[in-house]
Amino acid sequence: MAVVHILNKENYTLQSSIHNPTRNYSNHSSEGLRDRCQIVYILGVEGASHHGVTPILHSLALEQTDSTGQPYKVHLQPSALRSALYGSFDKEKPLNDSSVIRHELSQLCPDDGQRHVIIEDCSFPCGHLSRPCGYYPREYNWRNMTMQQIAQSENAVNHPVNLYRFLELYGPHAQIKLVALHRPFLDTLASHVTWDGGWEGHSNVIRGFMMLLRTFLDKHRVDTLSGEQLWTIVCVERLTSKFYEHKGEEGAQAELELARKRVLSYLTDFLGWPQGECVHCFDSWKEGSDKVKVFRNAEIIPLLSHMREIRGVWPPRLSDSLPEQQCST
Repeated sequence: MAVVHILNKENYTLQSSIHNPTRNYSNHSSEGLRDRCQIVYILGVEGASHHGVTPILHSLALEQTDSTGQPYKVHLQPSALRSALYGSFDKEKPLNDSSVIRHELSQLCPDDGQRHVIIEDCSFPCGHLSRPCGYYPREYNWRNMTMQQIAQSENAVNHPVNLYRFLELYGPHAQIKLVALHRPFLDTLASHVTWDGGWEGHSNVIRGFMMLLRTFLDKHRVDTLSGEQLWTIVCVERLTSKFYEHKGEEGAQAELELARKRVLSYLTDFLGWPQGECVHCFDSWKEGSDKVKVFRNAEIIPLLSHMREIRGVWPPRLSDSLPEQQCST
């Protein structure tokens, strides 16, 4: 059993023997390849709005050019990387030979004078019991486990990919940047509320993976090669018109446009991209309906208790004064 210490509402630690310690992999770096190859992993639990945020980051990446005016080469969810990271549950485990990984990234990021950006966004967890994903598929019994038990489960840590191994094996050959997603808990849960046996089982699974992700992020705050910030967070609710409704129609639209510009500017600074302006980044954005209405009144009270249990665990907090970085729970 993992031991969880709630230090305060903003911080905690999870002690578990299955979580690899932070490693400094600077002695194994491939500097030329790493300089031209960047992996941006959009990191979040199932229902955190990957389908909304990934197109935004993809569009933003396509706007980028280097100092010579050469556009970035953008690879969205490349099959070669996905096969290596997740594979198929009925096949052999992924290759972890560093020379093979270097070769794979050399194919995705050739020395052709362009900067290459790889965008990946598989959620935690992913797939369905009837449609498994990864070498370690989603497990039926997670629905009956506590979030602490899930966060220390070997299969959960490896599903859909072991982030510790991913960072250790790919970090020397590509600059890795993690963009964590946060969406208010009930909205996140409502996206797939019928999965994992219903709202209670799904809540157990989602909270378990929130703790699992938070444990990893706490152990890896900076890139050990560059010393740069390894991850940031996007508060998805700050990108929606619903969040600004109290401002009135005209005020809400102005606040929404300003917030979106700030988020794009913040992300480009974090990613080291030069261009923060993006006219069409939100063209495919859809607000969607109020999915929280799917919960019956009798379900709301225990779900509020679940929300209290993850307070201080998720969302992770950054010491940033930007209003758009202050996530709602």
